[in-house]
Amino acid sequence: MSEMAQRKPLFAGDSEIDQIFNIFKILGTPNEELWPDALKLEYFKPTFPKWKPQNLEDYAHCLDPLGIDLLK
Repeated sequence: MSEMAQRKPLFAGDSEIDQIFNIFKILGTPNEELWPDALKLEYFKPTFPKWKPQNLEDYAHCLDPLGIDLLK
């Protein structure tokens, strides 16, 4: 939806790890509080950089509150 609304990907990356890090940079790096089972995922590493969640509205300017809620 964000791609269609902004005409560009919200979480663009040139590799799998780049894309997941771009997601983490905006939504925050998963932790036990945000996603209790994230640390149990096979490829999740506790050494990943720790980013705090950002205000999604700052990255998806043209979406209304319902669109933002859909992305969360």
